[in-house]
Amino acid sequence: MNEDLTKQLASTLSSNYDVVDEDERYPYGRNRGDVKRTTTYVRKDGQPVTPEDIAVFTAKEQEQSKDSMAGLKGIYKHGVSSDGVTLTMHYNRHTAG
Repeated sequence: MNEDLTKQLASTLSSNYDVVDEDERYPYGRNRGDVKRTTTYVRKDGQPVTPEDIAVFTAKEQEQSKDSMAGLKGIYKHGVSSDGVTLTMHYNRHTAG
């Protein structure tokens, strides 16, 4: 995975968004390493999600789609509410064991 995109994604989320809700699950127990996380965000300034931010999220998703080991490293998918204010990020990671 492109480390720059990972850093850019993390930077965008931490600097522009507040976490509204987070649900993290470990389908086979914490020690196995599988993770399913859904995090809901809103922009700190109260404005809708910007096209520039969506471009960062989409670039990350496109980059990971080229990686045959993405499931083991973790897969991000985003969604935006119909009013454009709420961002939902899904993260899934599966171990080989």
